[in-house]
Amino acid sequence: MSSRLHQDDISYSEVHTLHESPTTHPNPHPSPMSSNVPPLPNTRLTAFISGPIEYPYGYFEEHYRPLLTEAIEKGHSFVMGPASGTDSTALRYLIDQGVDLSKITVYMSQLDERVLGKAMQWFTDLGGDIQLEGVTTGDRDAAMTRDSDYDILRYMSIQEQQEFYGERYYPRVSATEKNERRRKGLPLHVNHGLVGYEFKAKEAVQSSSNPSTTWADSRIKKFLRQISNTV
Repeated sequence: MSSRLHQDDISYSEVHTLHESPTTHPNPHPSPMSSNVPPLPNTRLTAFISGPIEYPYGYFEEHYRPLLTEAIEKGHSFVMGPASGTDSTALRYLIDQGVDLSKITVYMSQLDERVLGKAMQWFTDLGGDIQLEGVTTGDRDAAMTRDSDYDILRYMSIQEQQEFYGERYYPRVSATEKNERRRKGLPLHVNHGLVGYEFKAKEAVQSSSNPSTTWADSRIKKFLRQISNTV
């Protein structure tokens, strides 16, 4: 296990991303529901795979498998986190497709190591490489952006989130979207629907001791506190 010390997953627009670097995109602000997919040269590039922990049926097969297959065919390498959902599904897919373990690295923060270390033992037993990076998942994701050439990611549109999560939906910037924004050199925090939720969030704060407070209210309250100094 190598070590070099150097966040939640769904968000604003529907995006398939294979970005090589911010400098290759003169306009870093594509419109919602856009796609910027440059052709991949047949060189040894490294893809950073990220995506939601929870997603609808068929989501991975539709949005990730074709891009992963293309990258495998081009001989690319891969980095990803240790989370369930997209991370773990992608890792299993790469191994099932016969990708050499030398081309796959799972990055873990100190927090990940404490919580998910045992769950990743199967990968290290196969001979897979675990890279320790930083203290938080944000540190870890920043390191994967640094050490890769492009992203394979997708995050749900607001409408998709609302349909999938129901009452659990609340506006936020997911870790997946942050990965895209980090690659483009954009601020990681952006207001995704705070207007219209602010009053509801204030109500949630006031009623936090009320047993009838819903799960969504509590998450909205947390969201409001998190972005109060960043948006």
